[in-house]
Amino acid sequence: MNEELLNKYREHLTARSLSANYFNVMRIFLTYLEEKKIDYNNLTQEIITNFFNGKKYSIQSKNMFIKAGRNFYMFLGVIDSEFHKIRLMKVERKIPNYLTEKELKEAISYLITYHSKLYSIPKIEALIGFLFYSGIRKSELLGLKRSDFNVEESMCKVYGKGRKERYIYYPSQIKEKIITYFKSEDETSNAFNISLYDITYLTKILKKYFPNKNITVHLFRHSGARNMIDKGIPLGTVSRLLGHSSIQTTIIYTDPNQETIKRQYQEKMK
Repeated sequence: MNEELLNKYREHLTARSLSANYFNVMRIFLTYLEEKKIDYNNLTQEIITNFFNGKKYSIQSKNMFIKAGRNFYMFLGVIDSEFHKIRLMKVERKIPNYLTEKELKEAISYLITYHSKLYSIPKIEALIGFLFYSGIRKSELLGLKRSDFNVEESMCKVYGKGRKERYIYYPSQIKEKIITYFKSEDETSNAFNISLYDITYLTKILKKYFPNKNITVHLFRHSGARNMIDKGIPLGTVSRLLGHSSIQTTIIYTDPNQETIKRQYQEKMK
């Protein structure tokens, strides 16, 4: 792959405050072309179609590749590229199913106010914050032991799908919550002394507060991933943190949420 070209493209995007996701998805597309021994200057509709069909991309992901492809070829000086000849596909717009950091605080406050008799305040603050910021899977959470934590480094070791080992991290604010919780309650079953029943019950409670959201552990994972990307963590790094086997799986989190759209617009249109 032409790393020099890609680096120049990244500089082009940065200089114009354009989405870094364009760089990420074009790296995927150019890698595909390289594997197929296809020169990116000899692009055809058939090549793009085979690329999309081979990976069975969602409509949202296909649209991201089309937008990135248009931008990349305009960067190369090609105004009417093959990507420009493809119309963006219509996507059914639904209410976004994720939590923002503000909603995370509301969720914790709600649980503390109305359900702290069932779960202690330190446990609620540590568990819910950890779920959001680490992007951990439900099965990984249930198998987590306190011996897996390096609390001082704000990290812990988890075993994902296929028992693949990886490290996940959390911010200093959650580190302090975890330290407080671990001191308040001895480990009996797993790191957070939580069962599948507890998880199901907690999500049902939060569903009452967020009636328009499908509250699950995966919702926290999804929300945490979007938050990482919004904070500027590169897509490849987020993919590794989540334990995805392919970066294509992580692309679904790159569509900006409404708060991001609002903030970016206001920053540029002062």
